[in-house]
Amino acid sequence: MAGKAQITFYGDKQIIDKLDSIGANVEKVCLEALKKSIQLPKQEMLDFIKEHRRTGTTEESFKEEFSVENGVISCYVGFDLPKGLPALYLNVGTPTIEPTFFIDKAVENNLDEIRNIQLKYISEMFKGV
Repeated sequence: MAGKAQITFYGDKQIIDKLDSIGANVEKVCLEALKKSIQLPKQEMLDFIKEHRRTGTTEESFKEEFSVENGVISCYVGFDLPKGLPALYLNVGTPTIEPTFFIDKAVENNLDEIRNIQLKYISEMFKGV
């Protein structure tokens, strides 16, 4: 059960290649920006799940998985199943539990701040270029 955040660096391939040729390493900078910005929803999810803590197994099942494919850097954040099954029940509900959608809300509630962190980090890294 995971939410998804990603950075897509749109632009002319030639611009990206020029930045890389002068040592800018666009992919690395974008990956680091995503890693920094994902901390907000991560903390919100972990804070929510702590309120429902019994054994700590669900908290321990939390994972971040980064991937780079065709110029898109993605991060899946959430709880690994089956240890994170309680998070799934809390998120989407059951016949007796109202859904909270806390995983989706953790990403959605922080979209502007995520975007600002990414833009600030990427701007700082490319300032001298």
